[in-house]
Amino acid sequence: MRTEFLFVLAIVVGLVALTALRYRKQLAAGIRFARILNEAKTAAGRNRTVAGEPAAVPLVNCSKCGVWVPRGKATTDSKGESSCAACLQHSDNPR
Repeated sequence: MRTEFLFVLAIVVGLVALTALRYRKQLAAGIRFARILNEAKTAAGRNRTVAGEPAAVPLVNCSKCGVWVPRGKATTDSKGESSCAACLQHSDNPR
């Protein structure tokens, strides 16, 4: 029984080897493709920031049009009212 098993195993290994020899170019291309995908996956993981929550940007409401804009892109007048860049541009250049 053991010799029969070894004989069948030898035949199966031989068939696998012949198949691999016949399709070696396709197997090599598949291995290269898998490596490229793995490198792309690790490169994408390196560029991703997973340091928790993103930094919160304070927003202010434009008193003229009601749009919420980042505080750094808004202008605040002496009354404490904020204006967005679009409203400032329209008020500087009346039609």
